Amino acid sequence: MNEYERYGEYSQQQPRETSSGTSVGTAITFLLIGVGVGAAAALLLTPMSGSELRGSISRGYRSTLDGISQGTQRLREHGSNLLGIKRWRSNREEERYKQG
Repeated sequence: MNEYERYGEYSQQQPRETSSGTSVGTAITFLLIGVGVGAAAALLLTPMSGSELRGSISRGYRSTLDGISQGTQRLREHGSNLLGIKRWRSNREEERYKQG
């Protein structure tokens, strides 16, 4: 039996499809698992007591919410200012159109 006869069946088989890498969903899943494990380890190994840690977490949470609230308030103000300018311009243009 020569080389071609021995590997003939192998070469006639359909090649299996292989993925060239991991999918994005799998990568994101492993990333989130790693973040969760890291956060849990950090909480377990922190030198603070439980009540101090909870207080620190709640202060950070409140600070984040306050920052988000202030940011959205600023966006609302700027948005209403832009709308007010647009309305003023459109009213002015409408008056010009009516006059002539």
